[in-house]
Amino acid sequence: MSKIVEERQHVSQDGGRARSARVGGVMTILAMALVVYGTYGDSQASDSQKSGMPAVLVGVVVVAAIVFGLLAPAGIRAVEAGRSTGTRWAVGLGIASVVSLVAFWSGLPLLLGGAAALVARVGREQTGGSKGFSWAWGLGLFAPIAAIVVTILGNTLH
Repeated sequence: MSKIVEERQHVSQDGGRARSARVGGVMTILAMALVVYGTYGDSQASDSQKSGMPAVLVGVVVVAAIVFGLLAPAGIRAVEAGRSTGTRWAVGLGIASVVSLVAFWSGLPLLLGGAAALVARVGREQTGGSKGFSWAWGLGLFAPIAAIVVTILGNTLH
């Protein structure tokens, strides 16, 4: 029990940045792996696709820094302050992750979905399971899984 209280106090002190950085690091690595697999796992990938991959990887890092350095901590702070905007942050990130599925190859669904799931999880811990946070958590898990499945199917069904 004291471990949970200690963790919540730690999250409150740094605005969720440490937790966001840990999740962001994992999601960034997964997104970069998806981009590399999407490019080199495709036997019919063009040379322009392969030469453009480093730029996409840099884009993944930049977007991850913004999402997990600014957006997710802002959402976590709103949740911890008990403001209704915390739910909006979580749901907004979840919707953005689903919309980003149009660019499934870019890693965006993994980054935005991971942030949505993170803010939603903090919200569920704080509120005991609000419907908005549950929806955001579901969207945050759906988008990355869908992006991975579509990438794998796209590479194997050629």
